[in-house]
Amino acid sequence: MTELTIPEGSGDVILSYVRRKSAEWTTAQLVQRVQEGVARLEAAARAVPAAHLTLTPPGEEWSPLFCLQHVIDINRGTASRCRGVAATGTLPAAPPPPVPADRDQALLEHATYLDSVSDLVMELPARHFLEITWPHPFLGALNWREWFLTIRVHCLAHADQIEAMTRALAE
Repeated sequence: MTELTIPEGSGDVILSYVRRKSAEWTTAQLVQRVQEGVARLEAAARAVPAAHLTLTPPGEEWSPLFCLQHVIDINRGTASRCRGVAATGTLPAAPPPPVPADRDQALLEHATYLDSVSDLVMELPARHFLEITWPHPFLGALNWREWFLTIRVHCLAHADQIEAMTRALAE
């Protein structure tokens, strides 16, 4: 897998956003914003013609399917850790299983993971276990609400990437 980087300076912008909004928004608003990001990713992924899913556009290192699998893999791991910390105050040890190779199955599994976390956090007090943090590779230590909001950011960034790939492969 390609080593991931974010544009210089964007880490500070993202960190400010997730810190501010995760503290400002109610849990219902937080869940809604994450769901909006997931919906945008799903729409972008479903717009890729099946024949183009495994093609790598010029100037890219990933195919649209690989990009989607990356997003789902990271988001499921994030969701699993958010669920564990929000529910019990501990990080789960086991990672989720591999992402399915089939686009529809991968999207279904992604939605199922995120729905289970959303359902759980909606039942908890908003400030539940916020003192527990763990490191993000670009943003530093985040609590579960901040981590949960990174799922939105991650979905939106890769939705843009998949949309650009779809346009490039159509040319």
